[in-house]
This record gives sequence, C-alpha cells and structure tokens, in this order.
Amino acid sequence: MTTDLKQATREALVDYAPARARETAAALERVWLAETEPLTEVPAQVKTPLAFAGTSISVLDIIGQEVGRAARRHVDAYLPLAHVLWDEHGREGCVVAATMLGPMELADPDRLLPILREFAATCAGWEDADQLAMRAVEPIARKDPAAYLDRLAPWVMDDSPWVRRVGVTTIGRVPMKRKDRAAQCLALVAPALADPEREIVGRAVSFAIRVTARADAGAAKAFVRAHGDTGDPNAIWVLCDVIRSLWKRLLPEFADLLPIYEAMLDRSDARTRRSVESAIRLLEQAGGVQP
Repeated sequence: MTTDLKQATREALVDYAPARARETAAALERVWLAETEPLTEVPAQVKTPLAFAGTSISVLDIIGQEVGRAARRHVDAYLPLAHVLWDEHGREGCVVAATMLGPMELADPDRLLPILREFAATCAGWEDADQLAMRAVEPIARKDPAAYLDRLAPWVMDDSPWVRRVGVTTIGRVPMKRKDRAAQCLALVAPALADPEREIVGRAVSFAIRVTARADAGAAKAFVRAHGDTGDPNAIWVLCDVIRSLWKRLLPEFADLLPIYEAMLDRSDARTRRSVESAIRLLEQAGGVQP
C-alpha cells in the first residue's frame, strides 16, 4: 500500500502551481478517500468539530510526507496548498497540511513560524491543534532549541487559547528528545499554569509536565515544588492532574511531594478540592502511607 499511496500522491502533485491549489487539494483528498473505509457515523472517541472522513493517521502521514518532500524545495509555492487543505478539507486536510508544513518549516523556519502561528489561531479542536504542534512546529524546536525555544515563548501567552495550546504542546514535547532542555521547557510553559482555559490550555500544561517527568523527573518535581504554594484554582487543578495522569511507574518518585498537596487543601475551592484529594490518595498509595 505504501508504494502505491506514494505514487498516487505524486500523481496528484503533477503540474502543481499555486493557482491550482484547490484542484490539487481535491486530488489529494481523492487519494486519501480511496484508502478510507466508509463511515456511518463519527466514532465516539473522536472529538473534533471538523468534517471527518475517518482516514487513518498512517495514510495521512504518508501523503503529507510525500507532499512535504516537494514543498520543502518550494516553500512559497506550496503555502497556498497548505492553506486550502487546512481551511477546506476537514480533519484529514488538517493532518496532511500539518505534516507537509514540518519539512517546510525546517527549510525556512523564520518564514514559517509566523505563518504557523496564524494557522494555530484557526484551530477548531484538540486534534488539529496537537497535530499542528507535533508535526509542523515541533521539528525546528527539537532540531535547534537554542535558537527557537525562546521564540515560541510568546505563543504561551497569546490571546488565542489555541495558539497557547500549540505553543505549550510544542515546548512540552521537546524534552522527549532533548532531556537537557527539561528545566528550560518547564520555565517557558509556566506562564500558562493558571490559564483560565482549563480544558484547552491547562490540560496541555499538565501534559508538558508529565512528558518532562518521563525525561527528567527531578525537573518536573522541582517545578511542582516551585509552584506548589499557588492559590489559583486553575494552577492547583493542573498540578493535581499531573499526579492523577502520571505514569504509575513514576508515582513513587513523586511520593515525597505529598506535603505540598496536603497543604493545597486549605487553598482549594469546591471545584478543585476533589482533584487535590485524588492526588493525595495516589501519592499516599505510592509512598506506602496508610490514608
């Protein structure tokens, strides 16, 4: 399938020109739909307001990478195609666009970063935001963190919650490959700790702390200690979600943070109290403490 899919993608790109972006996007859509089982309804686990065909990520990944090989050599020419795929071709188009934008960003990061920020502001849901972060923005942050991590810092405080989520997710994933950047990445996402958009941004901050914990548990624990005296309910919720969603094998390493979470009870409101109590129970169990 892989060879045929690559060939079909290349055929869809034959004679591509910016003025034919919509025509080419439609041809690419026919390619992925040919590899898609018809859906009678959107699966319950899918949380996207975008049109959803149900094409597998593996298929979209192959198509996007193939387009990206051509696009990285002609960045300006392929930007219209990326926009059409992103704006007009639903969930599948967003994934293909995000995938092709990754090689384009690596080819011309200074040109692409502001454009990717514009894409981020138009996200409609979690999946397209996270795909954009992982596939389009992260490559340059991972390749050259010294040059580009600090340039992503303003995203974490952007007016758009989707830009903030993309920024936090991108920065938070860097320690997976660059353990030496763990403390820096946590410091960069710290301004979003108390973000009022708990579901959009707060969960991304929790994810960033947990990903860092897998690479450098000490850095993640130091972050919790540094912010554990917060009285902000959104920040308390995030710090508790870190414990509630942490890999079970890592929980024993965090058991000595129990006093910090116990102290949070006095500062928690009705919305966060249950989260604090849940985190305390998990830390007690991890440390062998009898509740």
